[in-house]
Amino acid sequence: MASLKRKLHVVPDSVSAEDTDFLFGGQNDQFGCPPLDPASNFTRFLPPNAVDTPETLFMPSLNKCAFPAPRFTRRSNKSEFLIYTDGACSENGNKDARGGCAFVFRPETSISFIQSQTSSDHPTSDFNLHKLGSCYFRLEARGPTGEARLQTSNRAELRAVIAALRFRAWKHEGCKRIVIATDSSYVVNGSTEWLKKWARNGWQTSTRNPVKNQDLWKALIKDREKWSRAGVEVQFWHIPRKLNTIADRLAKSATALTDREDWAEIQGITC
Repeated sequence: MASLKRKLHVVPDSVSAEDTDFLFGGQNDQFGCPPLDPASNFTRFLPPNAVDTPETLFMPSLNKCAFPAPRFTRRSNKSEFLIYTDGACSENGNKDARGGCAFVFRPETSISFIQSQTSSDHPTSDFNLHKLGSCYFRLEARGPTGEARLQTSNRAELRAVIAALRFRAWKHEGCKRIVIATDSSYVVNGSTEWLKKWARNGWQTSTRNPVKNQDLWKALIKDREKWSRAGVEVQFWHIPRKLNTIADRLAKSATALTDREDWAEIQGITC
């Protein structure tokens, strides 16, 4: 069953992707990177020290866009971006379950941290780029193939990652590595280990059962291929829930949003 795929263009300021207006924004297409082997992409992020946290390794820094905006960038490598993701589900696994997804991609900073004008002399004050940048939305009833799917917390967690990876053309901001910070072992283990085994085994688990959320995992494989062609590495960092409180709160609040029937691509503009 073919789905009606929609695109939602959002300018997030910790807002939902339900009703948003389209605005143009500029990303830079000058950052060429050699392609990567997809089989070697999507790996586990290993911090240098066991006590390291996202805050100790990443700091606010402006990206390289026509509209420069803060990102969580690696202190030792400004081309490495971190994005927090999370998913939640009320009545998890039941027919009345309601999934919510969220990701946080821009740190809160002072107004003085933001350049007052873009490279083309447009004022940046209207875009609130100093405020926390996040997006939260209801998990769709139908997946990317158009088939209805049961809503679960695992599905919401995985959907949040897909949305975060597709939200911006991160490469054109000077990004060469995306680090997904999530408290979901399902997402981290699935993306870095199980995915390759499932594909080899005809999408069956080790117990010969069909892999759950196949449609989303297959969508993630397409993302792995896309980012590999672009020369951007993607890593997954399993962090404690206590370090993911903002995305967790937003994902839980998203479960109360209006139901969304069809899959939609969410793209951030001028954010």
